[in-house]
Amino acid sequence: MANICVTGIWHQGTVVSACLADLGNNVCGVCDEKTAAQLNAGQPPVHEPVLSEILQRNLKAGRLSYTTSYAEGLEGAEFVFISTDTPVDMNDDSDLSSIYAIADNIGRYVHNDIVLCVTAQVPIGTSEDLSLTIRNLSSVYSGAVAYVPEFLRLGIAVQTFMEADRFVIGCNAPSVAERVAALYEPLGRPIVITDIRSAEMAKHASNIFLATSISFINEIANLCEVLGANALEVAKIMKLDCRIGKNAFLSPGLGFAGGTLGREIRALQKIGASHQVPTPLLDAVWQVNSQRAQLVSCRLSSVLGALEGHQIGILGLTYKAGTNTLRRAISLEIIQNLTKQGAKIKAFDPLANLSEVNDLPPMQMCTDPYKVADQSDAMVLITEWSDINSLDLRRLRKNMQGDIFLDTRNFFDPIRMKEAGFRYFSIGR
Repeated sequence: MANICVTGIWHQGTVVSACLADLGNNVCGVCDEKTAAQLNAGQPPVHEPVLSEILQRNLKAGRLSYTTSYAEGLEGAEFVFISTDTPVDMNDDSDLSSIYAIADNIGRYVHNDIVLCVTAQVPIGTSEDLSLTIRNLSSVYSGAVAYVPEFLRLGIAVQTFMEADRFVIGCNAPSVAERVAALYEPLGRPIVITDIRSAEMAKHASNIFLATSISFINEIANLCEVLGANALEVAKIMKLDCRIGKNAFLSPGLGFAGGTLGREIRALQKIGASHQVPTPLLDAVWQVNSQRAQLVSCRLSSVLGALEGHQIGILGLTYKAGTNTLRRAISLEIIQNLTKQGAKIKAFDPLANLSEVNDLPPMQMCTDPYKVADQSDAMVLITEWSDINSLDLRRLRKNMQGDIFLDTRNFFDPIRMKEAGFRYFSIGR
C-alpha cells in the first residue's frame, strides 16, 4: 500500500486516482474547489461507466479524498502524479502552462522526497524538465521521475486501466522504476520498463500510428465510393491478415478529433522542424484528417444544393459514444460549418454536457430524436448512444420534411434504412 497524491484532476486524473485507490492505496487528489466537491460526493466530472461506483466505494473506505490544497494532498505522499488532460488549441498544439503550474505548486509545497510520475500527454523531454522545475523549488526532492503514458479511452477508461494491454514505466533509475511498477503489478498486466524518452516517444508513436490508420482508411473510403466498392468489406478483409489484426483502426468516418491524436502529430512535427528532420508522412496524415470535418456539408450540398434555409437534424454531439464531454468534439466544427452556410440546426444527445463549452454554435437542442426530425430536410448521425438501436426509424422518417439520412458512423443497415423510407448515405460504401 502506498500514499499517492494525484494532481491535475479532470478525466484522466479521476480515473487514475480512483483506480489506484481501488488497488488498496491511500490516494488524495488535488483539484479546484468545484471539482473537489463533486468528486468528494462520488460524482466524476466526465461520464464513465462504473467510475462513480469506484469513487463511492473508495471514498467510503477512506482510501480516497480530494482537496484544493497542495500542502494537504502532498502530506506524507510517496508518489505524486501529474495526470492533467493536456489542453490543446484549435490547431491541436499543446498548452503546457497548466502542467508547469502544477510542477511549481509541487515544488513549493512538498515536504518530503517523492517520486514524480507524469501520466499527462506531453512532448518528449517534458518529464525531465518538470522534474527539474520541482527540484529548483524544493530542497527535499531528489529528482526521481518516471513517465507512465496513459492509454485510457473515453467511454471505457476504467476498463482500459484495469485491463491495460501494457503499462509502460519510463525511468532512468532502475530502483525508482521498480517502485513505480509495483503500483501496477496487482493488476497482473504486462509491464514494460524503459528509459524516459523512449516511453515518451512510444506514446507519441502509438497515437500517431492510430491516426495514420484512420487517415489511411478514409482515403481508401473516398476511392471506394467513386469505384463502387465497400470500404467496410475492405477493412474486414484487411483485419483477417495477422500482420494487421482484428482490432486495427480501420473504420471509415469523420477522422480523429478531440486533440488526443492530433496533439501527438503536432508535437513530432515541431520536433522534426526544430531538428531539421522532415516529417512528410505526419504532414500527409494531418492533411487528410483536416479535410474530414467538411465531409458532412459537402455530402448534404451534393443532394440538397445550397444549404441556406435548410433544417438539418444532428444526432449525437459528444466526442465519442459513452461519454458526456464536448471538448474538441468534431460535431461542433461540423455544425459551425453548416450554420455558416445558412443551415438551421436541431440536435439531440442524451449525455452531452453543454455547460463545458463556452462558444457553442447556434443550434436548437431537443429532448428526443423525433423532435430533431420534425420538419428537418436531412438527418446526420455523428455519435451513437447506448439505446440508439431502439429508435423507431419509420417514425423518425415520418416526422421529417425531407428523406435524407447521412450516417457518418456506418451504424445502420442500409437495407433497413431504405425500407424505412430514407435516402441513406454512409461513408465509404
